Amino acid sequence: MAKKQKTVISNNPEAGGLYSHEAESALISYLMSGKAPDIDDVLRKAGVQRHKLRVLISDDEIYQCVEKRQDKLESAPFRIEPADTNESLIIAEQIRKWWSELTIGTQNARWYGYSVLEAVYSKVPMIHTDTSTQYMGWEWIGEKPMQWFEPKSDGRLLYRQDGIGNDTEVDQTFKFFKTQCKATYENPYGEALLSRLYWVWFFKTQAFKFWAKFVERFGNPLLKGKSIDNKAMKKALLDAHASAVIAIDRLDEVEMVSASGVDGGSAAFEVFDKTLEKRIQKVILGGTLTSGTDGTGSRALGDVHLEVEKNKLGADVRMITSTLQAIIDALCLINNWKSHRIVIGEEKALDEKRADRDVKLKNAGANLTPQYFQREYGLQDGDVAEVTPVSDTKVAPQFSALPKQAFSFKAQSQKLSASQQEVEELTDGQNDLQLLSTDQIKELTSTSKSAEDLAFNLIQLIPDATRTQFTAHLDQALYAAEILGFATASEE
Repeated sequence: MAKKQKTVISNNPEAGGLYSHEAESALISYLMSGKAPDIDDVLRKAGVQRHKLRVLISDDEIYQCVEKRQDKLESAPFRIEPADTNESLIIAEQIRKWWSELTIGTQNARWYGYSVLEAVYSKVPMIHTDTSTQYMGWEWIGEKPMQWFEPKSDGRLLYRQDGIGNDTEVDQTFKFFKTQCKATYENPYGEALLSRLYWVWFFKTQAFKFWAKFVERFGNPLLKGKSIDNKAMKKALLDAHASAVIAIDRLDEVEMVSASGVDGGSAAFEVFDKTLEKRIQKVILGGTLTSGTDGTGSRALGDVHLEVEKNKLGADVRMITSTLQAIIDALCLINNWKSHRIVIGEEKALDEKRADRDVKLKNAGANLTPQYFQREYGLQDGDVAEVTPVSDTKVAPQFSALPKQAFSFKAQSQKLSASQQEVEELTDGQNDLQLLSTDQIKELTSTSKSAEDLAFNLIQLIPDATRTQFTAHLDQALYAAEILGFATASEE
């Protein structure tokens, strides 16, 4: 009887259809999720994810440059406008409390392309009022891991903590606040400054490892010995490294062997290391004057370096201002306050050249308006008082008969000003002053042909008059002569 053949049933599938189906489903789900690839060429060629650029901060030179820009931004002053409300005091207090988290968290967008802050609200009592009212303040606000989020080209922000398949659009009005560095429609992730330093950091790290091995290998010279007893010579050479002394037979020979061009290798490494450090400083700080001047330096070089640092700080301020303003808008909106504005640093610093020019214009007689000072110097309403120009002030006309006053020894000895002398002359003998009669005026005008003759005839008429009386009478006579002259001319 023939033996029946057993059929062997395998637990494994005949083909990888199930695996292929799962892979295709995962691929379709990934494509449908809209996960945009990172178009950064450096990150794509290096195979590094964007958030992994944090490893570059471990480098001492990169950390020093990044910290310098962080310190300048963190130490920048700020103010809230309008500043005369209780709400502005509350907002300034909240901003001041979380200033480090806000500035550093938003500035990280400069290093990685984008960053996301999260705000957690809670009720906080008002300390600037007598009432026991409360407002919604920040219980916590800070930066969240950037790999949890994905900014989209249309401005949305997706939450992707669990990877593929679950996309949740987050609220960017009250909860999450996004900061982007030079983001475009094609590249919503922004420009990561640290990606420009990836290969510099890579070669610097590898070169330092090679240099450490090189120093370890060739730091101590290699002893080479010749002897008829190799074992004894080997033991003697090993002992020589510890004791630095060796005794050999006259037939033995020991020589020191070092790597050829050790000095040249050391110099090459120093040049290579300095070159990489300069590239790091140029990318982050915009200059190389941080740690050295290469043996040369000048005042102009330092001024240029400070100007570049000022420009970098201004760029960081402009980048984070929109995010901080959105945070303040959310705080005002949730508490039903009127809108407030944050100003970081000085919007317009004093321009010495413009100030010197304005001083010269003022001395030349130009009247600069308050609107000019507000526009050019960033002043607020009420900072500049409006002064009425002297030319606009109406002054009663004064009649002056004589172009020059007589010299006064008394006024000169008492150091009286011209105005004081005029007051003294007017008050001198004011009680005894009597004007000329009509007949006397007619006699003077008829016998005088000029103002000089009129003054001479008046002296003859009142020889005992004081100077004040003579001046008053002369003014009266000249005035009458001028009126009579006009009257005579009109009659003719």
